[in-house]
Amino acid sequence: MNVDLTPRLAPRHPVPGPHNRQVDAEAQTLPCLLDRPGALLTSSGRAAILLGLESLALTPEQRVLVPSYHCPTMVSPVLTLGHQLGFYPIDADGRPSLDWLEQHAPADTRVLCVAHFFGLPLDLRDARAWCQRRGVLMLEDCAHAMFGQGEGGAVGALGDVVIASLPKFFAAQDGGLLLVRQPARPVAPLTPVGLKGQLKASLDDLEISARHGRLGHWRLWASPLLALKQLLRGGSAPAPSAAPQAAQFDPAGDYARIDVALCHRAPTRAARRAALLTSRGRVVARRQQHYRALAQALANQAGMHPLFPALPEGSAPYVFPLWVDEPDAVYQALRARGVPVSRWDWLWPGVPDLAGDQGKIWSRHVLQLHCHQDMSDQDRHWVIDSLLTYRKS
Repeated sequence: MNVDLTPRLAPRHPVPGPHNRQVDAEAQTLPCLLDRPGALLTSSGRAAILLGLESLALTPEQRVLVPSYHCPTMVSPVLTLGHQLGFYPIDADGRPSLDWLEQHAPADTRVLCVAHFFGLPLDLRDARAWCQRRGVLMLEDCAHAMFGQGEGGAVGALGDVVIASLPKFFAAQDGGLLLVRQPARPVAPLTPVGLKGQLKASLDDLEISARHGRLGHWRLWASPLLALKQLLRGGSAPAPSAAPQAAQFDPAGDYARIDVALCHRAPTRAARRAALLTSRGRVVARRQQHYRALAQALANQAGMHPLFPALPEGSAPYVFPLWVDEPDAVYQALRARGVPVSRWDWLWPGVPDLAGDQGKIWSRHVLQLHCHQDMSDQDRHWVIDSLLTYRKS
């Protein structure tokens, strides 16, 4: 069979456009965090973590425990606010290691951050029970799980603080979600985005939509606006490229740095519209279809295997986690080609080696293949073909 490896402009994230608001052919069958009473939309998921921790009124000597497998944006709010930081190991299913927590959790622990990795809902009832026994608050990180229902209930049902990210599931370029059930300190009103920022966000959305051919009937009024923007800029915007990732994580770099004022800003109206007006059934159904197709295509391949081959029925996945035995060269080659793939190999410095921990192992071997609703079947086939071809070479 001929393999088509011609580069494609496969979108890394959901694409703005009128297609997001079409009549939903698929019923929304999963709970969504946007429907939770008291949910507050923020400027980002990272901002939601910072605002949530602020609302708990922790003292500097109190500790926040974060999983050993993490994105640096889960850690930087803790340190920005001056709290103590610790890491705990995760089991093979991604849940906190309760044995370790029982035996080794520091006495000054006040918050346990748990995450639904990859968008697969975890049963967190045991973790919640441990928190209640110890007088610890649970921060439920749903950045990967805007939708979902597991054995322990709906995602976001158990956390004292719940956070999520809008761009991971909707065609929004900014935005997060925060729910604090019993704040010790009210979340201060968020600063609205000014007119210039609102216009920029809307034009950026139109530019992304046009790049991927999704303007649809918006083209009639959007094209003149984009032409004016191009004229003022002195040329068309360069297409985004996936440069090779830096070899080492810099905790003082831009990726980890937090703009506290920005964290106290509201999301743009464009992001709010994207989250609240999108047809949700399509979001869930297409992600499930991509995940199951990837699991079937990548099963029984030498040197790799799906980390979780069976997609739980109550899941709307953020990404497809793929274990690769020798991942480094494959990952860099895929990124250089523009394949929408990520990896959490940038752990915060000082993550210890913990007995039985899967987190540091996952950080090297697990690739996160994007599987959002605006990837076409052709995009998915191209990702699979690219992956298998580079793996064989």
